[in-house]
Amino acid sequence: MKITEDEQYKEMMLKYNFAMQRLETELNILLKEYEYKKGYNPVEHIKTRIKSIDSATKKLKDKNCEVTVDNLIRKVYDMIGVRIVCSFLSDVYDIVDLIKSTKQFIIKRENNYIDNPKSSGYRSYHLIVLVPIYLGEIVEYIEAEIQVRTVAMDCWASLDHKLRYKFPNCIPKEVTEGLLECSKDIDKLDLKMQSLYNILREYNN
Repeated sequence: MKITEDEQYKEMMLKYNFAMQRLETELNILLKEYEYKKGYNPVEHIKTRIKSIDSATKKLKDKNCEVTVDNLIRKVYDMIGVRIVCSFLSDVYDIVDLIKSTKQFIIKRENNYIDNPKSSGYRSYHLIVLVPIYLGEIVEYIEAEIQVRTVAMDCWASLDHKLRYKFPNCIPKEVTEGLLECSKDIDKLDLKMQSLYNILREYNN
């Protein structure tokens, strides 16, 4: 019996919810284990979300793709999003290595926008992972995006989003240039804070 399009959407969102719960659980276990072994919690906060259907369909339309359940699954890789905000640069790379070391999900792709920032000035470390969910005897892999960044990077990204939201069609050149300069300043701040953190660690040792 052929299921309706509405039922397909419901089934898709159910799978995304299963995958989100699995991902949250595994990340919490990894981070608790890290804290136990190192005696230090590098994470300031974690934010998770499942992209709304409206937001996802808009993304497809922006890509000039037909709005179908199949295209949502294949072309919108960040339906599930996790943002991990860390204190220092070294923490970001420690958490990325921690995530890459687990066998609970598969790393499909990674983008280091810290060493290679976007032209806008955006900096973060992105991992696209495949999260297994179990439906009876069937294993299905669901894509999710994990972003790992410092507090400073997260602050810049949040303000950048708010400024661009006010100018959805045409961002003034001076705003674009100003955002890029702020990104460079924040990069310097991260490097300086990392340097101070390294000094403190040497004293503790």
